[in-house]
Amino acid sequence: MKIYKLIKQLIDLTGEFVKDRKDQDIQMKSFANWLSKRLDETVSTEEYEITGHSIEAEIAAYIGRMSRYSNSYIKSALVDLPFATDMDFAFTAILHRSGSIGKTDLIRKMAYDKSSGMEVIKRLLKNKIIEQFPNPDDKRGKLLRVTKIGEQNVIKAYSEAHKAAKMVSGSLTQSEQIALLKTLKKLDEFHLPIYMEDEKDLNVIMEKYPV
Repeated sequence: MKIYKLIKQLIDLTGEFVKDRKDQDIQMKSFANWLSKRLDETVSTEEYEITGHSIEAEIAAYIGRMSRYSNSYIKSALVDLPFATDMDFAFTAILHRSGSIGKTDLIRKMAYDKSSGMEVIKRLLKNKIIEQFPNPDDKRGKLLRVTKIGEQNVIKAYSEAHKAAKMVSGSLTQSEQIALLKTLKKLDEFHLPIYMEDEKDLNVIMEKYPV
C-alpha cells in the first residue's frame, strides 16, 4: 500500500508542478528542481524534533550532537594509543603536519581556547609526545615539535582516526559529503574570526556580525 500512496503523492505533486508552469516547457530536470525546492519548503515547516522552536536552534543542537558522536568514535579509535583525549591527538596531528610551531600559534590553528590548549600541550610534553626547544629566530621564545615516540604513535593513530572519520560521515553519499563540507566550511569562515577575537558579550558579537 505504501507504494500506491507514494505514487498518488507524486501524481498530486506533478499536477501542482504543471499548474505552476502554465505555458512553460515541462521537462524532467525542471520538475526535479521544482520538487527539490518544494520538499525543502515542506521540511522547513515540520516540527523540530530536538528544540521544538526554530531551525537555527535545531541546527545548533544537531551540530552539538555530531560533536559528541565524533568525540566518542575518536576516543574508541585511540583507546590503545598514548593520547589521553581526542584533542591530544588533534594537537599532535596538526604539529606533525605543520612542523615546528609556537604554543600560541598551535592553539590558534586548533581554534581552541588558550587555557584548555595549554593544558593539552602540558600533557603532551609530560607524556613525551612532543617537546619544546629554543626558537632560533627568537632567543626568548620556544617552539614545539613532535618527538620520535610521538611521531610513531601519531602515524599509528592516523589509520584508526580515519575509521572514526568514516563513521562520522555515516551513510552520506559522496555528493552529500561534498555539499556538507562546503556548508561546514562556510560556517567556519563566519565563526572563526569571531572566536579568535575572544569577545564574550553575545550582543556585541551580533552587532558586529549581523546574521
